[in-house]
Amino acid sequence: MGTWGGAIARMILSVLLLSLAGCGGSKSSSLTLTVTCGDGTEVNGATSIDVPGDLANGRATVNFPDPANPGKTGTIAIQPGRHCKIVPAAGG
Repeated sequence: MGTWGGAIARMILSVLLLSLAGCGGSKSSSLTLTVTCGDGTEVNGATSIDVPGDLANGRATVNFPDPANPGKTGTIAIQPGRHCKIVPAAGG
């Protein structure tokens, strides 16, 4: 019975590793991110978004490579009680 259990464990591990093989690694240039807060779009076309856990002046912040200013980092301070969504979008 011990051999059978070991074979099942190896099979489950193999399936898990294969399913994770496509995660991360290379960055796709055709995928960008959009941040919307409330009814407005805050960022459109960012290649990555960083949401640090620290507050700045009592507000959560979102950092991103600024799509309008290559080489610069943009920051958004989220007002308390405001909800934001980060969604992927196909880039052009």
